[in-house]
Amino acid sequence: MKYFIPAWYNKGNWWEDKTTPYYSKSLVKEFDDMISLMNMHVKNDESFKMLILNYSPELRTFLHRYDLYEANYWSLFDDIQGFDTHTPQPIDFKSLDWPENTEFVYTPYLVRCVTSETTYSNVYFNQDGYMIWMEDFENGQRIQRFIFDDRGYLSSILYFNEQGVPYRQEYMTIDGDCILTTEMTDGTIHVSEQYQYRFDQSVYDNMGNLLQERLALYMEKEVSVENPMIIAADERHNYFLSQILSEYQLCFSIFKQRNSELTSSLLKSISQAKYWLVDMLDNEKILQQYKDENDLNTAIMRITPFDAQVLPNKSSQYYETYIGFWIDGLDEGMLQTSLQQVITYIEQVEQMRLVLLTEKDKKMLPQWLKDQVQMVNDRFNSVAEDEEGINVFLAEEEDYVEIIEIKHVPFEQDLREALLSLRIIIDLNYEPDLFLQIGCISAGIPQINMRNTDYVVNEINGLVIDNIGKLIESIQFFLNHLKNWNYSFAYSIKLVETFASKEIVGRLNRWIEGEVNET
Repeated sequence: MKYFIPAWYNKGNWWEDKTTPYYSKSLVKEFDDMISLMNMHVKNDESFKMLILNYSPELRTFLHRYDLYEANYWSLFDDIQGFDTHTPQPIDFKSLDWPENTEFVYTPYLVRCVTSETTYSNVYFNQDGYMIWMEDFENGQRIQRFIFDDRGYLSSILYFNEQGVPYRQEYMTIDGDCILTTEMTDGTIHVSEQYQYRFDQSVYDNMGNLLQERLALYMEKEVSVENPMIIAADERHNYFLSQILSEYQLCFSIFKQRNSELTSSLLKSISQAKYWLVDMLDNEKILQQYKDENDLNTAIMRITPFDAQVLPNKSSQYYETYIGFWIDGLDEGMLQTSLQQVITYIEQVEQMRLVLLTEKDKKMLPQWLKDQVQMVNDRFNSVAEDEEGINVFLAEEEDYVEIIEIKHVPFEQDLREALLSLRIIIDLNYEPDLFLQIGCISAGIPQINMRNTDYVVNEINGLVIDNIGKLIESIQFFLNHLKNWNYSFAYSIKLVETFASKEIVGRLNRWIEGEVNET
């Protein structure tokens, strides 16, 4: 059985809770290689267990969001606090022991519970409607925060000083006792006297030392050294895990969105592993070079962490033809030049439309891009004046037509839905977006790239061009010749089998578990 160790951490200390109220959620992708690989194992009834090392009171709702609720897991903090694994249970804040005559004030963001002229409490919720925090205020000063587990437990209490800065956190047990106290001024961890028998020390210099002790104890008792450990490469826990799991079959997964740069310190932190799993060609070359320079015996396998699945392409059902253009990652000069070529083309061909795909919020895009899109759309919707004014009258009766649309696709599902109506995709990045390439295979959409990859065969399910001067010619290759587009579609459907979850899991098994069994 495989063990997965994800890195679903916030930007602070890796073991801290990353839960925030629903309205403060940043548009950052949570979906990663670990979620995708574990979902593939679920689809193919492959046994695995995930090890959750950070404090995660919202874990169940997070797993449910990504179809992993039924997956087997062990939580380090659950082990410390004594919490059971069971169904999430929302807490009705009104059922709590409020003073008589408490007034509940409802706002779009929280519920304020006014308990007196000088005191009130704010109740906060996550995007699934579960109460996550309750904060007490006195004379406008925040005093403490009660943090709730999604299973209905009081999980911890955070205390604030007069400046509103947290200085202490108490972790609770299932019985409501304090088991650990973190002093945030110096980072020390104090074990409550009645629970000291469960730990090697009564005071720890930092949380990392305590977690290391507890994880090592669990691994020694519950996990055989023959079991493969697939770990999300994250420099904050790599050394920590390499030390504890030195006898295990370690495989670090290097994922472009998490490991945007393979620094020397990151490479050093994964050097003890027996396996490296990597998603991008460029990163594979860096790993190979580091391996050769340091005379390592690490095995490297490049594999897509995203599986292909047949998506219903609806592009043939539309009167208009939609061209998708992935604009993220391009420098301004490349984007301006290529975009102008495509705009000139679509303005000359009736019923041609352009969809600019981006993970960025529209307000974060350069102003020149937004102005150009608006100008082109306004020009398309303008009408020539005539003496009778008939053209103007008819134009007033028609809807405003966007021949260029900026589509915000912050999450994977948004991108999948956007692909269903597209006829072709342009991605001119040096390293094409991997999820987009797999999505195009799933939807049977030909791709135009400037780089050879494992996912596009030139002149079959896409075109690889060596300069943007050939961009329009490449678009016409598929849009002007139905035979080429149909052949691309049929070939992509065949590729779905190659990059299906069953094949990916099988390759992973043969690569890791096969070697383990032979040993």
